[in-house]
Amino acid sequence: MDDPVEAARAVGDLYAALDRELDRVAVVRLKAVRQLRRSGWSYDRIAEATGLSKGRVAQLVKDVRQPSRRQAAP
Repeated sequence: MDDPVEAARAVGDLYAALDRELDRVAVVRLKAVRQLRRSGWSYDRIAEATGLSKGRVAQLVKDVRQPSRRQAAP
C-alpha cells in the first residue's frame, strides 16, 4: 500500500479482527477451565493437566468476560 493512511487503517482493521477472534477462542478456554473447577479439580491439577501456571488458572476462573452459570441472568 502506497497510502500511509490506508495502510494504517488496514492494519487497525486487521488488529480489530484478530482481537475478536482471540476473544472468541479465549472463551473456549475459560469455559473448559471453569468446567474442570466445577468438577472438583484443584488449581494445581488443572495447571498440571493444561500446562498453564496455577496463577493463570486462578485468573481464568475469576475472569469476567464469560459469566459463570451462577452469575448469569435468568
